[in-house]
Parts: sequence; structure tokens; C-alpha cells
Amino acid sequence: MKFIVLLLSIAYSCLAIAEPSYDMFKTYHNSRFSKFKTFTRPKLEDFVNQHLKTVSSEGKAVFYPFGGPDIIYPLMLFPQAHSYILVGLEPRGNKDFNTGIPGTIHKQLDSLLRRSFFVTADMSRIIPKNQGVLPLFLAQITLMNGSVKELKFVDHSFGKSIEISFMHLNLEKKLIYIQANMVNQNLTGDFLNFIKDNNFFDICILKASSYLLHQHSFSKVRAFILANAKIVLQDDSGVPIKEFSKNFTLHLFGNYIKPYGKEWEGYFQKDLYKMYHDGTIKPNVPFCYGYGCAKSEASIILAVRG
Repeated sequence: MKFIVLLLSIAYSCLAIAEPSYDMFKTYHNSRFSKFKTFTRPKLEDFVNQHLKTVSSEGKAVFYPFGGPDIIYPLMLFPQAHSYILVGLEPRGNKDFNTGIPGTIHKQLDSLLRRSFFVTADMSRIIPKNQGVLPLFLAQITLMNGSVKELKFVDHSFGKSIEISFMHLNLEKKLIYIQANMVNQNLTGDFLNFIKDNNFFDICILKASSYLLHQHSFSKVRAFILANAKIVLQDDSGVPIKEFSKNFTLHLFGNYIKPYGKEWEGYFQKDLYKMYHDGTIKPNVPFCYGYGCAKSEASIILAVRG
């Protein structure tokens, strides 16, 4: 009998260790987020209230391809949504991640909070393979005054995912992160059907996406976005402006001169330049959104179907 009790005790201990220790994030603090909250967040919230409030009420699910582990911007841009589906190349992590790494998370969030995006080339270097993106999500939810309710690890035919149920602004929400490469040769019908069949596609966010949707090798996901999204919010690195049909009404914000950075010079859009310089004044974008943060004004394009 004692032996059975001992076995049960060991088993319980193992289960306890395996459970995700996200309680430690309830008191997580990030000094750079404090600056972000003071200087950037109010400007972004003003933009949302002035320009996105009406359209955001029409969409309850946000699809964020190439978003990686960025949940802060979707939560701020579309706070009334109930589902956020993010896709990235980084591993999801596992339940036994090291929770004693606040300094590491500070470094990992630095680029997002300063520049509005994660640098893809740096992600494999700054995120240990055994950690994955899970702690980053838990930290961001805490910083946004949310509280985690449930955490699931799910294996699909097209990739591994994390599902996080959490409370935010008194609303129950779900974050789904899928580790997947959406290049044509890897993009499966199962993946697209999962997004479509679960109605995870009212709104699409694109930001600092390496101009992948300008390339033929990502034509499948581009066509999927154009065929299904009710709303697309993007910078110039998203869907090329010429691809939007007359079914979309386009609203322009900020300014567009050319792609920021020498590596992106080949993606200049002459037609987008003409739209920005047609003699009408475009509303300012007084916060970072995509490449060139603090060095050139962002160009934000809101495409609304109908």
C-alpha cells in the first residue's frame, strides 16, 4: 500500500512539473513596455478610435500571418476580437519552459516594443529552442492586463500550435499560434481549411512581412487573403496594392515614398506612390508600424471589402 501511495505521489509530482507555470507572469514587468505604454500606446489607441472602431466591430477573428509571437499589436488594433490566429517560424515551446528568465524575455521583446516588429533573422538567436515563443505570449498577455485561463498544445497535420484562452478587457479570448512556413510548396489545404472552416478570418493584419506576398512563392496565401478577408490592415510590405480588386475600398494613412531599407528597394510600388501623392491629405501615423520606425513615417493601408 505504501508503495502504491509512493508511486501516486511521484506521478502527481511529475504532472505538477509538467503543468505550465504561467502564474509567475501575473506580476511580470517590463521597463520598455512602461515607456511604450506612456508614449506609443495612447497614439495607437487614438488611431484605432478614429479610424478602426467602425470596421473592427464587423470582425471578431484576426488572422496574422508572418506575425510570429506578436500579440500586443493585434490586441491594441482590434481589442473587440475574440480570436487571434498568428503564424510564425519559431517553435511553440513546451510546458516545462524555464520561468526564471525575465531578463531574457526583456531582450526578446525589445525589438517589438521599439520597432513594432520582431526581426526574423534574430529570432533563432534570441529565443532558445527549448523555450519557444510560449513565455513571450504569456508575458505580453500580462503586460496588456490580461489573465491566462487555459493552455493547450495541439499537433495538426500542417504544424504544431499553442492555444491560449485568456481574459482581456472583460472579454474571453483565444490566441492560437501555429508554427508553419506558408511558402507555396509547404502550404497545405489542411492549413487553409483549418483557418477558413473555423471562421478565423474576418480581419487580416500584415506588418513588416519581408514583402513575401509580393513574391510568386507566396501566391497561394496571398490569394487566400484576398478571397476571404473582410478587412486587411497592412503596411506596404503586405499585399501589393495592385492585387486588391474593386471589391475593396482602400483607405490610406501616413506617407509612402519608397520601401525603407536597401534590401527592399526592389519592391517599390509606383501605383501606391501615386495614390499617396494625389493631392489629398492623408491622416498621420504618429507611431511605429513596420520598417523605418522613427526614420520615416509609416504607410498604413486599410482595405475594406464592399
